[in-house]
Amino acid sequence: MFEGKWVWIWNWRRCDGGEATRVAERLKAAGCAGALVKAHDGPYWFDQGQPWREICRALKSLGLRVAGWAYLYGRDWQGEAQRAIETIDYGEADAYVLDVESEFKGRPDVAEALCQRLRQAVGPGFPLLYSTFAIARYHREFPYAPFERHCSGTLPQVYFNAFRWPVEQALGWMYEDYASLGIAADRVFPAAGAYAEGFVAYPSAEDLRRFVQIAGERGSKGVSFWSYEHMDDIGWQALKANPWPVEGMPWTGWTDETEEFRQEIARLRSQNQELSRQSIDFAGRIGRGMELAREMLKVLQAGA
Repeated sequence: MFEGKWVWIWNWRRCDGGEATRVAERLKAAGCAGALVKAHDGPYWFDQGQPWREICRALKSLGLRVAGWAYLYGRDWQGEAQRAIETIDYGEADAYVLDVESEFKGRPDVAEALCQRLRQAVGPGFPLLYSTFAIARYHREFPYAPFERHCSGTLPQVYFNAFRWPVEQALGWMYEDYASLGIAADRVFPAAGAYAEGFVAYPSAEDLRRFVQIAGERGSKGVSFWSYEHMDDIGWQALKANPWPVEGMPWTGWTDETEEFRQEIARLRSQNQELSRQSIDFAGRIGRGMELAREMLKVLQAGA
């Protein structure tokens, strides 16, 4: 479903004045397959100036695919699930993305209940995805497992410009961390931060080119960019100049065997870290034992 390039839309009225024709023309000129349009915030509809279904229908009539998304908090997960279901059924969304972040840390039961309710309502084949932290090693309390069980894929927020990291490092760590969680690359659709805010600078055209290139090389089937209203002309030109799929890359990405090999590397790395820890602990015990032996020898020599 999320093959190709997509752009996130937060405030519809700030995107070319909310004129669907202009929005569609810009997205299609940049080679985008679709847009992710915010539908609700928590259990409440998000004010886009017109019903979400009208926005969805207008963009779809102009040849784009449309996904709904919402920032979810988990405080009223039943209400959030109901808004999501209405976005899919009444709103006629092609897909739906759960934006789930810090509020779900340490709450796997809430994540499970929310995802179960959604999956039961929309059926096993509907494209239900989630978007969250890119560098999992820094967010160990986040319940990735229930979202993985019930969702079709993930859109990790690889905002390398906000991280102040090279794009290669940000994507490399993301793919490594997700592989360690058993998440295959073809289920990963990374989102780039194509915005500037405060100390966060716009990414360069070269950074965006490398983002698209690396994601394709690593086996992802699509990428997305945050966000329409924030992107500058350089960003739009970079999207247009970098088609998807990546030139020269097979569309199918890496083989299953390659992905299994990568996950095995991650498992072995984890085992090696544990063995190193045990070795350090064992070496410390030996050192303490030798020190005790020397003290006992001194005592014996003094008694003789």
